[in-house]
Amino acid sequence: MEYRETERIEFKRTATERIVKTIIAFANGTGGDIYIGIDDFGRVIGVDDIDGEMLKVSNLVHDAICPPLVRLVHIEPVKLEGKNTVLVSVEAGDKKPYYLASKGLVPAGVFTRLGPATVPMGRRDIRRMIREADDDYFETRHARVQDLTFDEAGRVFREHGVEFSPERFRALGMLARDGFYSNLALLISDQNPFTLKCAVFNDDAGTEFLNRIECEGSILGQYERVLGFLRLANNLRSYFPSNTRIDQRDYPDDALREGLLNAIIHRDYDESLCVPTLVKMYRTELSFTSFGGLFGITAQQAITRESSPRNPRLLALFGRLGEVEAYGSGLPKIWKLYEREGLAARIEAEGSFFTLVLPNVNTTRNPHMSLTANSGPDLRGGQEAFDELDAMGAMPVRVKAAYDRARAERCALDRAQEGAHAADADGREVAGAPAGVRVTHMERIGDSPADTGSRRLERFMISFALERGDFSREEAQRALDVGRDTALKVINGMVTSGALIKTGRARATRYRASDELRQNEALG
Repeated sequence: MEYRETERIEFKRTATERIVKTIIAFANGTGGDIYIGIDDFGRVIGVDDIDGEMLKVSNLVHDAICPPLVRLVHIEPVKLEGKNTVLVSVEAGDKKPYYLASKGLVPAGVFTRLGPATVPMGRRDIRRMIREADDDYFETRHARVQDLTFDEAGRVFREHGVEFSPERFRALGMLARDGFYSNLALLISDQNPFTLKCAVFNDDAGTEFLNRIECEGSILGQYERVLGFLRLANNLRSYFPSNTRIDQRDYPDDALREGLLNAIIHRDYDESLCVPTLVKMYRTELSFTSFGGLFGITAQQAITRESSPRNPRLLALFGRLGEVEAYGSGLPKIWKLYEREGLAARIEAEGSFFTLVLPNVNTTRNPHMSLTANSGPDLRGGQEAFDELDAMGAMPVRVKAAYDRARAERCALDRAQEGAHAADADGREVAGAPAGVRVTHMERIGDSPADTGSRRLERFMISFALERGDFSREEAQRALDVGRDTALKVINGMVTSGALIKTGRARATRYRASDELRQNEALG
């Protein structure tokens, strides 16, 4: 069997001083396991002196790491493929950052995991960890601006039915330890210096500009205004792949909301440079870009429900307002929504910026469609238009399912029309009737060349009514493969002539063949 290294699994042939760096990286992250006796290719080599290897690891953990980490490291012998190996399990520490005693709190002494690799931690992340150990987040510190007002925040709280008063400020996290306003208060105040910009383009290059909005003031108001702007720009496309209408938004509404919340709540506000949060809607995708890279976790961990909030009190505040369902649920929810659509969202983390990219459910598949027009097959078109869309792979999942059902029904009807015939009152066979059914009518319908269109539909409707018993307008419409108005015209005409009996009202309306029609059919 071959094993693989991951973010939380590391292999070592033997225990050397280098193992300490990996132990530190796991303790500074979410924990992990180190197997001694497996090479870099995942092959189990085993160790000759298992007690000696375990003692060596124990001494290194005790002597080389600060703060003390002994209680978080568990060392035990493990048999793999019949060979002796050592498993070193490391728990996530609660006194981060951990570092090499010989180096101190500098990048050469502090380590983290980047995929399956152990790498030095940057000075900025080291400072962040130190502050977090003292519960010293940006949002908990004394705000440099203290002359704050909360008109917009008060309105948002009232509209959500949550109390907002000076007596509640400390419970909401709006006061620092010294009793003055915290940076969280600054973020939700009318004087918030961080802005949010949103733009819409009709192409993917960002050259055909359509609309934009720039928001200032309370971050709560910014969230409301940009979400409303995005919802207006989120086109509703109506498809008619059969006799039913299917409405499909360009983006799932929950994905819009969760993407915007993620950009606001998890951005890095701990900078003097007030870089705006950017939201850009292009022809085939929507991107949310915020300052600050991934915070203590990898992209894969972020989409598998592992939460590492950069601004936990801001997250809790949105939770009080009912905008956040559960911590760490935002990105997994987006990924699940797009899995249902047969598409994939993605994360791009470069340098000091984090971008979430959502594909457009409609235009990503259809190269002829933009935000303002559709130069391809008509979404309201007939079978040929949707056959073309199908060949392009241009239909959303629900539309494709409806198209496949309608196509299967058409194929079944075509087979019935080709293989099933019935004799009319003169002994002639009429195409389109179920096998073995003799079709007659109280008012005989001729077979002249002019006997086409509605008369042909009516003849098929007779055979359908005799075979089915009672039926609804929708069932007849699907069987005839026509629109609602055409189906009603045929049915109402037959009701007037006495061929069909109508029962019920509104949605409970049903139709059935009359006794007179059945008698005529039996005599025919």
